Amino acid sequence: MFRSLALVLMLAAGSPAAQPQTKPTQSQQLPASARLAMPGPEHRWLDPLIGDWTVEMLVYPGPGAQPVVSREVTATRRWMLDGRYVREELRGTVFGNPSARDGILGFNRLDRRMEWVTADTFEPGQMVYLGRGDETAQRFSLYGESTEAGMGPEPTGRKRDLRFEFDIRDNNNNVQRIFATFPGGEEFLFVEQRFTRVRAR
Repeated sequence: MFRSLALVLMLAAGSPAAQPQTKPTQSQQLPASARLAMPGPEHRWLDPLIGDWTVEMLVYPGPGAQPVVSREVTATRRWMLDGRYVREELRGTVFGNPSARDGILGFNRLDRRMEWVTADTFEPGQMVYLGRGDETAQRFSLYGESTEAGMGPEPTGRKRDLRFEFDIRDNNNNVQRIFATFPGGEEFLFVEQRFTRVRAR
């Protein structure tokens, strides 16, 4: 009888009901929308972008054209919403005119892609660029489309596909490139912005 009792106690001790229950963490208790809105490891890829920058901007009017260079441009990038997004503010003189661009960059943990939205004084509308899930910590491209206004007195109205590339070389240097493709044409470098940290680290 004592052996049977000992066996019952041993089995009871090893049963799942007898094991201590692990309480879910605070983040696991959140609804999926709030949990996936929290910063993840991909957000750490953007840490080298944070800070104050001088910017050299090169604008290529067309394929093979010589660039128009602007060096009177600066930028600041800061985390916003507790590390969920990077806000970029770019200010300076381009084509002899005061120019500005504000952008918000982040990683969508649900769709598993980078997303970049900008509003500026160069284009009539906002720009929305979406990644395709193949981003890396050093370089990633995001894709969008727009209608060209052009440099003449009347808008051209041409549709164009755009590819926005982030090239994070190190903590003190990164490059943004915008590539454009018109229907029936080949992709060409449209804008290149070279960021240099004001105080190297």
